[in-house]
Amino acid sequence: SIYQLLTDRFSDGDPTNNEAFASGFDVRDMTYRHGGDFVGLTQKLSYIKGLGCQAIWISPIFQNGPNMYHQYAQHDFTLLDRRLGTLEELRNLTSEAHRLGMYVIVDVVMNHMDNEFFFEGHQYSSTPFRFHGDTPAQREYKLMPRKAEAQCFDTPAGNQPYMDFWYNNSWDSEAQYQGLEYGQWGESVLDDGRGTYPGSDFHHNGDLHDYFKPWDINLGKIYGSMDDLRLEHPRVQAKYIAMTKALIASTDIDGFRVDTPMQVPLSFFKAWAPAVREFARSLGKERFAMFGEFYVSTPRYATMTGRGKDNTMYDSDRFIEGSSTLKGGIVYSYYWYTYTALVYERPEFADGLTLAYSKEAGMLDIVDPSTNRSEYAMWNFCNNHDNWRM
Repeated sequence: SIYQLLTDRFSDGDPTNNEAFASGFDVRDMTYRHGGDFVGLTQKLSYIKGLGCQAIWISPIFQNGPNMYHQYAQHDFTLLDRRLGTLEELRNLTSEAHRLGMYVIVDVVMNHMDNEFFFEGHQYSSTPFRFHGDTPAQREYKLMPRKAEAQCFDTPAGNQPYMDFWYNNSWDSEAQYQGLEYGQWGESVLDDGRGTYPGSDFHHNGDLHDYFKPWDINLGKIYGSMDDLRLEHPRVQAKYIAMTKALIASTDIDGFRVDTPMQVPLSFFKAWAPAVREFARSLGKERFAMFGEFYVSTPRYATMTGRGKDNTMYDSDRFIEGSSTLKGGIVYSYYWYTYTALVYERPEFADGLTLAYSKEAGMLDIVDPSTNRSEYAMWNFCNNHDNWRM
């Protein structure tokens, strides 16, 4: 079993780091930070072990803004959030967990960062989604930094809001999006349009409004407040892969829970997952874990489990071209079956695990490339941080 926690909300072992980066600490306000850190979590590992848990899954660890206690709005994928603790303290956490026979899984976000840009003409308003555009008035948007130039980082691409990922407002009328994208029903789409900003590390398409349109969910800015990375581009993939390897090597963690994979182009996972597995194996981690937040339809997460299957490949030995990607993910259908049984008094849904498994049979590739065995490895959570508790 796995114990999930938001580090900031768990245990404050070192009060001196509560405002080490920026303001936003106030235990009286549920929207502010409460001071939990690596030191406090390390002190509680024996308690978690005593509950019968073999692993902990902790919230993202990289530097966030003033009171982003959840840690999903990152500024830099190479810096730990100072309010959570130091690299030495995180290494102490993983070392103590391993001494107790436990694994440490870190929540990682690659789809988006913080909210350092607005789309031109929409600084204070929601932005309609755009895809390509035949005229200047219909084009994808220019990105406008929210910070003054003097507050930005000096980078090889000029002054930028982020140190390692850079925007570029140079329009290329012939550029296209690379690779197939997939929608909620496992359908694939290929870009047959023209015109975008290929020199930018970010998408310029506007806000994500329609989660059922393949291009919207892969390119749109989630909630209108988190800058969307251009993960289908090899340049951006290479940066994130390098940062991921540094994280594993410096912290000795055992796996990743991948945030919002349904909004990440599959081409990214086809590059990232095998690179991570190979690197982890070089460090003696033969079966490094990678599981996705499958808060999406079964046909969609079927495209990113194992080698992946689109909606033309079920009950067959055909797979999406390329390497295996995520080993599995959180089965939200299990949660909803259980929820329906309890809240709506529908006993026919009480056996949620069996129902979820039967729904997925024939849709998922469950072969583990490290063992060449079929291994059903979905996470079946009856509670999670995105839904009501039961």
